[in-house]
Amino acid sequence: MGKLQPLLRRKVIKVLIQNGFSNVRSGKHTTFKKHLENGEALTTWIPHHKTVTVFVLQYIIKQTRKPREEFEI
Repeated sequence: MGKLQPLLRRKVIKVLIQNGFSNVRSGKHTTFKKHLENGEALTTWIPHHKTVTVFVLQYIIKQTRKPREEFEI
């Protein structure tokens, strides 16, 4: 398992879109949502900064239920 490091915002968005999330709103943060087959919806947000911090990445990983490896360098 690699080390989780800050990532460029566009890289995080690319990972989310590849995993079926779609952009639903843009305000202070960009919000992404994905509807699962069981009717459940997963929602996460990305701040409008050039890089996404490790703390926010951990939050995104938890909300999206994606493996940590997808966000590692």
